Amino acid sequence: MDLVCWKCGRTYEYSPGLYRCASCGEYLLVKHELKAEGLSEVNTLVDAELRRVSLGEGRTPIIRFDGVYLKLESLNPTGSFKDRGAASAVSEAVFRGCSTIVEDSSGNAGISFSAYAGYAGLKAKIYVPADAPLGKRRLIRALGATIVEAPSRDEAARLAVNDSEGCYVGHRVNPYFLEGVKDLALELVREFKRVDYVVSPLASGTLVIGLWKGYVELLKAGLVEEVPKIVAVQACGYDSLRKYVRPRYDVCRSKAVLPDGIRLTDAPRLEHVAKILSETGGYYVVLDDEVVKPYIKELWGRGVLAEPTSAYGYAAAKLLIKEGLMDGVVVVPITGNGVKHVVGGVEL
Repeated sequence: MDLVCWKCGRTYEYSPGLYRCASCGEYLLVKHELKAEGLSEVNTLVDAELRRVSLGEGRTPIIRFDGVYLKLESLNPTGSFKDRGAASAVSEAVFRGCSTIVEDSSGNAGISFSAYAGYAGLKAKIYVPADAPLGKRRLIRALGATIVEAPSRDEAARLAVNDSEGCYVGHRVNPYFLEGVKDLALELVREFKRVDYVVSPLASGTLVIGLWKGYVELLKAGLVEEVPKIVAVQACGYDSLRKYVRPRYDVCRSKAVLPDGIRLTDAPRLEHVAKILSETGGYYVVLDDEVVKPYIKELWGRGVLAEPTSAYGYAAAKLLIKEGLMDGVVVVPITGNGVKHVVGGVEL
C-alpha cells in the first residue's frame, strides 16, 4: 500500500508508523484506485489487508426522520462510526507486528480501539481527557485497556504521541483509519441514487475525509456522478475551522460542554477539510449547546439514542433546511450512541 500527500502529491512506499509527509508536513492518505469491474458484488471499498480484524462493523441502517435521513452509525459494534476506522487501523497494527497500541480519544475511538485490540489479541493504552464522559471511561476499562487521564483532549493527544510503550495508532492522523471510514460512501451510494448533502460533526475530520475519499474513488471509477456537498459542524469554543472557512450559519454565545466528541482545539487535518468543503460546495456551521439541546431531546424523545455530538449534526441540518440553504436528500450520520452518556449520568 503506497501513501500519498493530498497537498503536494508526494508518494511513499508503505512504512510502519509513517503518517506525515516529509516535504510539506501534511498527513498522508492511502493511495487506492478502484476498478468498476465486480464492485457491484463487493461489500467494502477497503483493501483486504485492512479487513483482517473485524467485529462486523458497517452496513448500518438508514431511517427517514423528520425531513432528513439518519445513518445510524451508533449501531456499530461498540456504538460509533469509529469502529469502521478502528478495524482497519488495528489490522495495520497487526500487520506491522505491534503487541500494544496507543491511542488518544475523547471516548468513542478509545472504546473502539480497545475492543478491536482485544479481539486481535493486542494490549491497548488509551489517553483520554479527565472530563471524558464517565460511561465511556468505564467502557474502555471494561474492555481491558489501560486508561490514562490527561488534563485536556489536546494534552491527551500530545502524551499519546510521545508514549514509547507501544505503537501509536492515533485515529486523528492515521491514514489506515480513514480507509475504514470510506465504506460509508459505498453504503450511501447503494441506498440512494443521489445524496445532495451529508452533515457531519467535526473534530479531527476523520468522518468528513473518509467519506469524501470513498466518494472520490467511486467517482473516478465511474460509479457515481458527483460527490455530495459536505457540511461540517463544530461546537462553540472549539470552532478551529474558522481559520480556513467562514461559517455559513453561526450561533456561538457560550463555550460548548455537551458534545465531548468534538471538543478539540488542535485538529490536525483542518486545511484538508476546508478544501473538501470548497470542492463539494458544502458549508461550515458553528453551534452552541443551547441551540442544540432541543434537537437532542427531539432525537431521544422519538427513540434515536444519539450522543450530543451527533445531535450537533442533526441540529445543523434542520436549521439549514429551515433557512432555505439545503434541500434534496440530506443525510446525517448519527456518529455515536447516547447510551454511553446516559450511563455516565448526563442530564439535559
